[in-house]
Amino acid sequence: MARVIWKTGKIVSIETRKGTFVLAQMLKEPFLRFYNQFGEQCDSWSINDVNEIETLFTTAITRQFLRKSNILEMKKIKSDTEREDSDIWINHFALGSRNIIVWKGTEEEKTILLLGTKSGGSLVKKNLWWKPTEDQRVRPHISGVIDEVLVKEIPLNDAETIDKYQLTNIRIYGELNERLYLCYKMKKNIDPLKDLIFNRPIPPEYKTYVDIISGSIKEDEWLSL
Repeated sequence: MARVIWKTGKIVSIETRKGTFVLAQMLKEPFLRFYNQFGEQCDSWSINDVNEIETLFTTAITRQFLRKSNILEMKKIKSDTEREDSDIWINHFALGSRNIIVWKGTEEEKTILLLGTKSGGSLVKKNLWWKPTEDQRVRPHISGVIDEVLVKEIPLNDAETIDKYQLTNIRIYGELNERLYLCYKMKKNIDPLKDLIFNRPIPPEYKTYVDIISGSIKEDEWLSL
């Protein structure tokens, strides 16, 4: 697959699982805004402008995700020059680590190592915006600085807040691809990592995701699904 050079405003088509693609827009590196638009062809989309599509979610990614994912630039699709992403995020408690056992006592039981000895996280505000110059068609996004802690500890049963905001975590190849595929299959924005962090029930549909982050499946096996 060809190397994709980062450029703010670039629209790209990214493979989730084999044969399922999602549209995304490059923001200020390393952030991607994923759109709620999926297709079966990497280079064939029926839209010309992502302004017409709702945001699925925005997240930071690793260089490894860009390097290893099947990605193609969509030069004929117009980028979104005005949309503002939320400046409120969930910063999970990442001090130390803990093991989480899912589907305990079943044939699918798995142990996952998560950062953070404590479940949950805080609600924070980050300074995302600065005014673009005339020759910048798209606004850069998101500094790495937390400006304000809005809620020191989000209650584990506060579903409204947990579902509304994205994690500050930087997402990686495999883990993020499978999350996107699950969004496609379940027809909504979901985040299995967030569910694990907040001790939520893990549905059987997350099996491949759990296999990936627990190291129970090899990359070539996951790619062949």
